[in-house]
Amino acid sequence: MKTLAIAIATTALTATVASAASVGDFDRNGDRFASFGEVVAANATIDRNDFRSIDVNRDNRLSSAEIQAAGAQAILKRGVDASPSVRDTRSIAQGSFVTQSELMAAYAGLSSVDFDLIDTNNDNRVGANELYASGAQDLLSQHEAGSQILVSLDSIDTDGSGFASLAELQAQYPGLSAADLIWFDANDDNRVSFTEFYSIDAVQVLGKNR
Repeated sequence: MKTLAIAIATTALTATVASAASVGDFDRNGDRFASFGEVVAANATIDRNDFRSIDVNRDNRLSSAEIQAAGAQAILKRGVDASPSVRDTRSIAQGSFVTQSELMAAYAGLSSVDFDLIDTNNDNRVGANELYASGAQDLLSQHEAGSQILVSLDSIDTDGSGFASLAELQAQYPGLSAADLIWFDANDDNRVSFTEFYSIDAVQVLGKNR
């Protein structure tokens, strides 16, 4: 199976949490709460255990009160000055792009020639269609980046439904459980779509069950 490394290093998202953290520093969809994905997008040092320790009422999201707690502040501000964060791949799917320097920072050994091969329209940036193309996956798999690795959704979707079932996911991620699925099955339909599969929540969960 061809692998696609999802971690795209960038430091811009960590700037807002250098002072006292608030829900507004993380809330990207305007619901006044912070999901695990939103928190990790701002501070990549946060893991699932950290999130659960802050999520006192276990509703899988952080309220303003939970974020303002002293213990939560210490966790949320940990490493924000030194650690790069992870760009949420949903932003790429929604029209953002990856620059050559960002891609080369994420994939050690990637050359400018490699980038040109991935950048098929020669606009000096890589969009979702280019990044997830089979040729790009073949090339990037030679330059594995970090530990957050996903195989392609097409290779998991063995029945051709356009979605990944729990059984299909478990074939590639043996440690995955039904409880893990709820973290990135956003609409609770017991199957995973393209957008859900490449979300930061999925990257975090699947990367630990590879």
